[in-house]
Amino acid sequence: MDTFNVPVYDSPMIQQNRSQFQQYALSQQPIPNPNFTQLSPTLPAAGFYTSTPHNLQPMTNPAIDANNKLDILTQKVIEICDKMSVIDELSKKLNSFDKTVQTLVKTVENVSKRVDEVEKSMNFVNEQFEHNKNDVKEVRSAFNEIRSEKDATNNTIFRLQQDLDDLYDRHIDLQTRSMRENLIFTGIPLHDKDEQTEQTEKIIENFMVDQLKLNRPAEYERAHRFGKEYIERNKDGSVKFATKPIVCRFRNFKEREFVRKAARELRNTGFGISEQFPKEINDRRKTLWPFFQEARRQSKKAFFRRDRLFIDGVEFFPPEKTDQKNSGVTRQQPRRNYDNEGARPKSTQEITTGRRFQKQY
Repeated sequence: MDTFNVPVYDSPMIQQNRSQFQQYALSQQPIPNPNFTQLSPTLPAAGFYTSTPHNLQPMTNPAIDANNKLDILTQKVIEICDKMSVIDELSKKLNSFDKTVQTLVKTVENVSKRVDEVEKSMNFVNEQFEHNKNDVKEVRSAFNEIRSEKDATNNTIFRLQQDLDDLYDRHIDLQTRSMRENLIFTGIPLHDKDEQTEQTEKIIENFMVDQLKLNRPAEYERAHRFGKEYIERNKDGSVKFATKPIVCRFRNFKEREFVRKAARELRNTGFGISEQFPKEINDRRKTLWPFFQEARRQSKKAFFRRDRLFIDGVEFFPPEKTDQKNSGVTRQQPRRNYDNEGARPKSTQEITTGRRFQKQY
């Protein structure tokens, strides 16, 4: 008996059952059917009428029917075994798929946890951002307040600076006015190291008569020495005499001018007479002094008025440090700020007012 071999992968149990069914099918012999007998072609078959065809009756064999049914059953069993092998393969794949799904579930759980952590972190970041945003608003408002206060402070400082500059100008002006009756005498030897004020005054009186060729000593209020002691030496280096400047305050401005104009008698004598000014004005005059000497060497009319130098009737302004090519140029321009060089200039109105006060004195 023929069997149908299906190319499938069977489990051990199915293979064992398949072999048993095949052995059973092959061991069965055909069983003659008593209802059907194969006769020769020339003889009428047993069990059939030979007279007419319509009277022929089929004879069935029970053994052949059993074999056919057994073949069919065997084929179905084989098909079932094939399907069982397929089911086993599906079971293996399902197990593998189940493991994969479990792994995916674990991965999803981990990802879910991480997402929860990220959400918490984002919530924290959002809270901090809102908090920082509020802080930025507060800082901005505080900054605006500080800026407005700064502007007000700058305005106040500017006004204070203007007031300070005005006070500074007035202070220098008052100092200059308080010294307007003073003259400084230089080169006069000390009588001794412990020279007294009375001796100094006597020396000044004799100096005005002997050196300045005045008919009488000018009226003064007091005279005294000040500053550092200076040693005058001979050509061989020996000490000639020691001297200190003498400041003399005269009774009024006319008396002072009476003595100052006589200073021309002191040329080439080693003595000197100068006006007394505050330090700021003296520093400014020292800056202008080389230009004054150069103008005199060029036979130009040059003179000082406090801390201002005039050459040929035009106020002279020293060149800037970066402008060395135009050194000594006389030019008419507004007076610049001399905060670091001495007394600062005044406006035209202040100068006019100062002259009026000067006339009243």
